[in-house]
Amino acid sequence: MIGNGKEQPSLDLTLDGIGPRHQQIERAIRGKIQTGAWPPGYRIPPEEELAVFLGVSRAPLNKVLNNLANAKVIIRRRRHGTFVSERTDNHAVIGIIDIRDKIESTGKAYSFQLLKRDLINGDNAYVWSDAPRSERLLRLELVHKANGASEVYEERLIRISAIPEVEFEPFDNVLPNEWLLARLPCTRLVNTIRAAMAERRIAQALGLAANEPVLISERKTWAHTEAVTWVKLSFPGHRNEFVGEFNPLEPLSKLG
Repeated sequence: MIGNGKEQPSLDLTLDGIGPRHQQIERAIRGKIQTGAWPPGYRIPPEEELAVFLGVSRAPLNKVLNNLANAKVIIRRRRHGTFVSERTDNHAVIGIIDIRDKIESTGKAYSFQLLKRDLINGDNAYVWSDAPRSERLLRLELVHKANGASEVYEERLIRISAIPEVEFEPFDNVLPNEWLLARLPCTRLVNTIRAAMAERRIAQALGLAANEPVLISERKTWAHTEAVTWVKLSFPGHRNEFVGEFNPLEPLSKLG
């Protein structure tokens, strides 16, 4: 039950200093919820207390809390307070595969190589139906590596209208996924996993034979109502598998 008298969480939000203040606050609150520091059912500190602690007015804070409530991450109850939703399993960044973490967890050194960065018109983005035909998109292709060997091929489209500064980011030393998540919340995600034969250019980049299969993770993400990015990740099929586990009785300690 929401508001069941559990011990109050500590008020130790830390802002990352990237982007507008309200976006920093939203990322900080989401971080508390996603790591389990503020588990389902916890009463979030009162708005006026948060505003004083963060040194902001009530207006941007109220905007953040409304965004989180609309995304069903929190529940706001008049005269009772604001609580973390009892069902947080389908929010935030669940379903996003952290390739850097996946590689480093095996003890290997992670690196990536940017292969392509260009601008295209939305009417050429046949794979992404959510991209308006009249808009410009940033297209990226890169290879994720473990100990210098190619492991994952990434293709990505980003709507410039959703985050205009992306047009000028070279992505030569920062991963697109990490860059985006630091600036925009992921409030909706659709992820499809399937097997396929590797395209020639992808097989060559991954060091595969032309007829070898790959596992493909294709996802689309939104920030509130704005479609933000389309991503296709190709993994060599013979050395990868996807495993998922969900326990509704335990808070999420890590999101993959």
